[in-house]
Amino acid sequence: LVTTLHGVSPLVAGYVVAVASIAWTVAAVLVSGAHARHDPKFIAIGMATVTLSVLGFAWSVPHGPVWLIAVSAALEGGGFGMAWTFILRRATALAPASETERIAAAMPTVQRLGYALGAAYAGIVANAAGFSGTADRETLSHVATTIFLACLPLAALGLLAAARFVRREYRAV
Repeated sequence: LVTTLHGVSPLVAGYVVAVASIAWTVAAVLVSGAHARHDPKFIAIGMATVTLSVLGFAWSVPHGPVWLIAVSAALEGGGFGMAWTFILRRATALAPASETERIAAAMPTVQRLGYALGAAYAGIVANAAGFSGTADRETLSHVATTIFLACLPLAALGLLAAARFVRREYRAV
């Protein structure tokens, strides 16, 4: 979508995607070592930032400019980078002691499942919106908007789940 709608090379589009990974790493490094009492704050801010990135993508992918798409990618990666480690730590801390190892082992699987389901959902939405290799720019612009707007209800559910997750109390140790 980025290469066709904005006339950039696949290399530039790849750099835009790489911004998310770089932002994830930078955010994770910046918040690493934070005390567990800050977990709810970093989870909430991170997930709100990810949701904001979806709105950013809904506008920037169809309309540009490319640097704004990169900003949205940075928000997405940065939000996940800020929250993910603390989601893992909090999930294991909230689990019953007998389930801690199982929860810690399941988290990467759940993460990969989320990626797979998200990719499948985006593909279904894109196809329903008219995506094809021969689609014109107007159709592709519509597809780009539709994909990200279709993700907003899921992002809202994620925010609700995150809000509930950060309000839970730790178990007595």
